[in-house]
Amino acid sequence: MPPPTQCNALGSAARRRLHSVRTTPQVRRRPNAFFSPSSSRSRAFTQKPSLLLVSRPSVRPQLPFLHPLAHAQSVAGASNIGRFISTETKVRWWTQTKGALRIATVFWSVVALLSVVAAGLRQTKIENDNPTPREWSFWSRWHLRSAHWYADEEEAKAARVITDWNAVGWYFRKLLERLEDEKLDGKNLLQGETLVEGIGRTGLDISMKSEPWRRGYFQALMGAGRVAEHLEGMARKKGDERGPLYSWETIPGPSNPRPRPPPWDRKRKNQTVPNEDECEDAFPEPEVYYMKILTTKGFDNGQRLDAALAYADWCDFKGLSGTAGNMYDWALDIAVSGLPSTAGNVIDIKTGVINNGKDEFVTQNLFRATTALAVHHARSGNVMDALPIFLSVLRARKSLPPATMPSSTLGKSTHGSSDVGAYIEGIKNVFFDTPYPPPPPSGDTRPSHTLKEACEEVGLMIYIGEILFATSASEREKGLSWTRDSVEAAEAVMWVMDEQEQNTGRERCRECLQTGLSNWKDMTAQMSRLAAQRKQEAENSAGFLGTGLGKASAVEKARKEVERWREEQSQIELRKQKTVSLTAPRQTPNGWMGI
Repeated sequence: MPPPTQCNALGSAARRRLHSVRTTPQVRRRPNAFFSPSSSRSRAFTQKPSLLLVSRPSVRPQLPFLHPLAHAQSVAGASNIGRFISTETKVRWWTQTKGALRIATVFWSVVALLSVVAAGLRQTKIENDNPTPREWSFWSRWHLRSAHWYADEEEAKAARVITDWNAVGWYFRKLLERLEDEKLDGKNLLQGETLVEGIGRTGLDISMKSEPWRRGYFQALMGAGRVAEHLEGMARKKGDERGPLYSWETIPGPSNPRPRPPPWDRKRKNQTVPNEDECEDAFPEPEVYYMKILTTKGFDNGQRLDAALAYADWCDFKGLSGTAGNMYDWALDIAVSGLPSTAGNVIDIKTGVINNGKDEFVTQNLFRATTALAVHHARSGNVMDALPIFLSVLRARKSLPPATMPSSTLGKSTHGSSDVGAYIEGIKNVFFDTPYPPPPPSGDTRPSHTLKEACEEVGLMIYIGEILFATSASEREKGLSWTRDSVEAAEAVMWVMDEQEQNTGRERCRECLQTGLSNWKDMTAQMSRLAAQRKQEAENSAGFLGTGLGKASAVEKARKEVERWREEQSQIELRKQKTVSLTAPRQTPNGWMGI
């Protein structure tokens, strides 16, 4: 037991500790804010308290240098994004951007180069099909090639369904402006002195130009005349050369108070047609260009004859028979002007018939002019004037001398369906410029008897057969005989052309064969109907004086005639099947390899 003194000391120490515990205030720990919803919120320095009922602002202090101001947040989030871009992210983004730009640059560069190559190959193909004068400027040659492509190429027709004559006319018009401009391709041109009533001064003097330049100028004028024929009756807004075209019948105005409703456009809506005072003709009249050729000094007789016959044919189409007759007379004068002075009266100017004994002086131009005049008479109903001309022309063609050069070497095909040489030649033409072709004959000389001339004889025989069959009932057998002979001749000529791989005149002969087969079929069908009528009449007749004598023989004769025409109709069908390979158009290699 401890002494009393020690016990007192221990008791006083315990009492002091107990007193200190009772007097020291207790510190209460705050509960964790994550678990306590009623915990006090910290004060935000730069942010207003959120009005959302679900979320609460962060308890972290929002200092100005760490958090953007409210008005800066509306700038497309640029400042916010900047907080999350580190140095590594910037480098990665920059590398990806450079890679994307590099790929896009290479891709579009390749696309551009391929487009240029495709355009070059197309222009090369057009240049080979329709050569342009080498002395012309780049853009003049480009305009002529583009006009030919829009007008004649099958690719352009397939892409647009129909020929875009508006684009063709624009190219030809721009080409003529360049060729007649002294500052561009029209140097050393002189103004002509020919005046045409209603047109004014037309032709130029291009005799100082080279033959390729004159030939290209002639192609441009003939192409413009062809466009004018297709755009006749069309209008466009003034000053809008490449704008849409409208028919004059659909344009309202004083001269057309009740216009026709316009057709639908590509959006299946009616076109918005301008007023009459806002429009002008889409293209000049064909007469402007054809008369320009006829009155220009420097063209040969063959070129002038082409223009005269084209304008005469256009007048026939428009029903201007008088104007067409005058143009055919002008064409005869052009053809006669190329005859030698010692020829004398080769042709009767009044009738157009070639005189007997003058066949050796007949030129190619005279053949063309007289044949066109005979066709004009036939279309106008003057078959009695057309038949003597056809017969005289056929007689003169039969007396042509044979060709000095074998026909197998004339006009050989440059393309074949399996000819490797054609493809090699096409690839060679891509890298080497082909020479400009030599000038064609002027037509002032006597032609030779080639396969092409034989096709022209077939065409004359078809005309003669049609006239004989249609004019007189007693001459139907002769007309049918002429038609039958023309089909046989056309078939024989085309077989020879295929053997010799000759293309010159093949299209003309193919058309003659198709026309001859069609005429032969129609004539035979008409003769069969007439024979059936005669058979019916013989069966219904009472014979001689109503006694029945001769009825049986008449019926038997009519029956044999019906069987004859039926048999000939079956022969025509067999002939058509036999000549399918001849009448089908010849296919050539397509695409860039076909150049």
